[in-house]
Amino acid sequence: MGVEGGPLKKASFASPLAPDKLSEAFEHSITWEDDLWRADPVDVPEIHAKARQKFNDLLTTITSGRGYHTPERILLFHGQSGAGKTHLLRALRTDSHRTGQSYFGYAQMTPDVQNYADFYLRRLVHSLEKPYDPDRFGESALSRLTNRMVLDSEVISSADLDKLRDATLDDKQLARLILRLADQIVACDKFQTRELDINIVRALLYLQRRDPRIDQRVRQYLNGRQLTAIAHEAVSALDPNDGEDRAFEIIAALGALVWTVDRAALVFCIDQVEDLRFFDNAEDRFQRAVRDLIQIANRSTNAIIIISCLEDFYGQVRSLVAQSYIDRIEKSGPVLLRESRTPEEARLIISKRLAHHSETNGAGLSFPDASQFFGPQFFEEFGGLSTRRLLEHAQSRLREATSTEDDERESEEERPSFISTLAQALGAAVGFGAAEEETPTISAVQFREMWERFANESEAEMPADDQELVDILSAALMLARDEWGKAIEVTVKRLELGDDLPAFDLTVRHRTGFANDVRVFLCNRPTQGGGLKRQLDKVLTAMQGKPCFMLRASDFPPNKKNQTAQAFRKFRDGGGRQLLVPIPEWERMMTVREFTAHHRSDPGMTQWLEGTKPLSSLISIIHLLRLDLLGRPVPRLVAKEMNDPQSSLDGFDTLSAEQARAAHSGNGELGLPANDDDLPMSVILDEHGSYGASILAGGEKNSRGRPVTLNKSVLKRHAAFLGGSGSGKTTLALSLIEQLLLRGIPAVLIDRKGDLASYANPEVWRANDNEASERRAEREKLADAIDVAVYTPGRASGRPISITLLPNGINELPEHEQQLLANLSAAALGEMLHLKNSATHQKQSGVLAVALRVLGSLSTSEVTLADLIRLLEDEHPELTDQTQRMDPSGKLRRDLVAQLDSLRLRNAALFEGGGESLRMESLLGLGRYQRPNRTRLSVIYTGFLGDNENILFWVSQFLSEALRFCQRNPNDELQAVVMFDEADLYIPANSKPATAEPLQSLLKRARSAGLGMMLATQSPGDLDYKSRDQITSWFIGRVREDTALRKLKAAFQSESGLDSATALPGQTVGEFHLVQEGLVRPMKAQRSLIAAEQVPFDRIEQLAAETRGIDERQLRLFDLR
Repeated sequence: MGVEGGPLKKASFASPLAPDKLSEAFEHSITWEDDLWRADPVDVPEIHAKARQKFNDLLTTITSGRGYHTPERILLFHGQSGAGKTHLLRALRTDSHRTGQSYFGYAQMTPDVQNYADFYLRRLVHSLEKPYDPDRFGESALSRLTNRMVLDSEVISSADLDKLRDATLDDKQLARLILRLADQIVACDKFQTRELDINIVRALLYLQRRDPRIDQRVRQYLNGRQLTAIAHEAVSALDPNDGEDRAFEIIAALGALVWTVDRAALVFCIDQVEDLRFFDNAEDRFQRAVRDLIQIANRSTNAIIIISCLEDFYGQVRSLVAQSYIDRIEKSGPVLLRESRTPEEARLIISKRLAHHSETNGAGLSFPDASQFFGPQFFEEFGGLSTRRLLEHAQSRLREATSTEDDERESEEERPSFISTLAQALGAAVGFGAAEEETPTISAVQFREMWERFANESEAEMPADDQELVDILSAALMLARDEWGKAIEVTVKRLELGDDLPAFDLTVRHRTGFANDVRVFLCNRPTQGGGLKRQLDKVLTAMQGKPCFMLRASDFPPNKKNQTAQAFRKFRDGGGRQLLVPIPEWERMMTVREFTAHHRSDPGMTQWLEGTKPLSSLISIIHLLRLDLLGRPVPRLVAKEMNDPQSSLDGFDTLSAEQARAAHSGNGELGLPANDDDLPMSVILDEHGSYGASILAGGEKNSRGRPVTLNKSVLKRHAAFLGGSGSGKTTLALSLIEQLLLRGIPAVLIDRKGDLASYANPEVWRANDNEASERRAEREKLADAIDVAVYTPGRASGRPISITLLPNGINELPEHEQQLLANLSAAALGEMLHLKNSATHQKQSGVLAVALRVLGSLSTSEVTLADLIRLLEDEHPELTDQTQRMDPSGKLRRDLVAQLDSLRLRNAALFEGGGESLRMESLLGLGRYQRPNRTRLSVIYTGFLGDNENILFWVSQFLSEALRFCQRNPNDELQAVVMFDEADLYIPANSKPATAEPLQSLLKRARSAGLGMMLATQSPGDLDYKSRDQITSWFIGRVREDTALRKLKAAFQSESGLDSATALPGQTVGEFHLVQEGLVRPMKAQRSLIAAEQVPFDRIEQLAAETRGIDERQLRLFDLR
């Protein structure tokens, strides 16, 4: 693509980047509703500066108390498509929430709505349920409101607050308490500035119980819905929602509370207003929508209303709207959002995105100024484009600029849906020579349509003659070679070994230098009658010391002691490998060969073949051509294969741990753990797996349904389970864990919802009396094999775990490890204390880290918060000496003592709840904690800890203990697994909670200890994928959320070719795409033996208390006696 005014400059990079990588900086040119609640790291404040200033001026006026005298509280933002209207709203929310000046509500006018007041109320409550802080996952806006209400009222005693939150009360007792406290709040002097709706005060008081049963009813009440008589019993302090104007009353009540509690504005925006034109009566709908917005502004003097819509739509409806409405809408002056960007704005946008991408990916441009990379004419060219078009254009231009001259351009229209290109899927083989492109007369889209139609109509059937199969396979190998341009050289030489043994020699050369010479036999004779045995005898004679493959279209016979099995063992001992090529793969080869024969002369055929790669996704082709190594530097251990052909088939899996370490050690450097070595595709695909050793995940989604199994070595490298609610992700993860438990591998489950506690619930084990006897027998076998323990941190009446700021035995670790754990604990405490980035807060964080480091070196037992407070109070000499420059007067230490003591008192259940020591050995049932002939399954229910802040702190300490365990217990074999349910809380995409850094460290370090991590989430759009390289196995189930689909595309499509938008939304329950090292396999998951169902909180507490006596007795899961 040429540039008017001169060619685009080629830039050098600080480190090599694949063509698509840097262009990812310009992804997400459209802002979606789900993006609104998180800060945009690439926002440019200079864009739409006038609109921002107008909003900020109005916000300042409102928060200064002059809202009553300011009628101009409705803002109209209008502009063309792509101008950045929704992006602007996101920026306004981010800025006003960072300063604590507003509570932001948002509604898109897309749905068919009859009552806009009710609709606005529902959307406002929905918005208030989102995290208030746009930079981190913390309390919701609604939680912030209720917490500030009870703390700032200054009339609720700590005893009453503790009673409200923790006391055991029946519905009537709770209602009487809430009635009394609400009366006190409404009557207090501090809350006399506005008339508060006492029922809304009562509703927010109910939220202090943190009881989902109650929260759901409060949510219904806040949405203006009537509660049933039974539902109302749980919240009987609330009067019924009566009256036609109840929606307006609740919105006004929330606005009054926002002002009274936080002296903040209630901002409500409607966006995508132009979508009303898809309904017959768009003008009437717009007038009714505006009428109700004006009503909200009239009732709430601290309300700011924003209307965002397309310019042409507003022009269309304006003439039909009542003049009084227009006067209110336009009183503050409509703000036109200009869609075209100036060259300077284009430069700012591009520079910000490149800088952010370089920072987050650790590979920046060699030029600090983006204009030096793109050239000044580039920004001039973009002057006049909308922000959306600018980003899309910059992305395509950057791909062109970062690609080498030898790269073939990928057709912009072609977007294959499954294995897009195995150059991306299995390593992005860039830098290979390419033939000069011809302009196709048939477009890529037309070719795709032709291929799909041809494949759907194909009636190819695998022939019975094995010699014909060799012809088919030989042709398929040559076509697969053509799919890679000049990246591979392939030679096939037929062998004449008799009609009963088809065979050929295969030579493969990669442009990276990898070379492979193998002999391939096709052995499809039946085992009955000795036909396969006779073929095997011939194979053993014909191997002649060469590495060999034996292909078969049906399952290989099981390992037995007969002569056929003995012949197979001789074949494997001689360096041979078995490769199952199922019938659908043969038919695929035939269909592709026939299609290419029909269209070989078409000018666009080569481009389609190289873009789609229809054969390179077949497992047999991947193995025979070693596509798993294509485009990657030749691994250290594979390099040996070029001089040792025998090893070229087995890759790394045959090496001992000592050999692997030796291969990693060079130039005097210490080697990495053996299990940090690259795994070959044979291990990832578990080709040598056997029953009893492999872990069954499910079956392939094809006509044969071959088992999908996992090697335990792969599980050391962690697994993630992604999918929306009801996708079956938890069931799949638990199925794997159950099999590991039966093999003696203990597990720890971090349970947020209470469903994983089902493993301790006898009623669940004894459910389904009508199930098959075999499945019941498997459940009984599992019950006899495990030792279940349920822990309830934060609830002393269950089975609590005492919180420790530093792991036990930290003083026995190397000094750098002690410092790491002290830093992590200091960061977690800093989150609890709300320490930010100010100079004072940074100094306090430094003092905390030093104090914890000193405390860890002195302590031989648990380190508690009280210990830390005493150390800071006593002014320990070492602490004083090391913090002298940061805190010469000691004021920081004194302030920390006050803050930490307040934290201890506010969170007594967390810090002083007592309980067992937090030790991984205990949780895993190792050493003195082990029960004979039992494998420990520990379920840690975090629901009693309270809000997310407490949960994140506790889990961060658990992660620190796991890091200590890994440091002290290196192991090349899988020795335990830990599962985190709803893992997006701990490692989110757009914030950095206390758990993020230790979890990322643990993903890296756990391999060397054989500790497998399993992360499950129903919100894949919220998960941080920066650590995805640490996770080998990704089970991706049904996902329908647009944000999640986009993030999954960005995370996996370039590597695996998985088209998330096409492959994921239509999956049914239990269907997954397994992505491992760029290889994708659709599969149907195996069900777990135990169905994880929500266990009532009181029942969890009871079960935990029963497992407390685990040394004396084991939970009777089946035996009722």
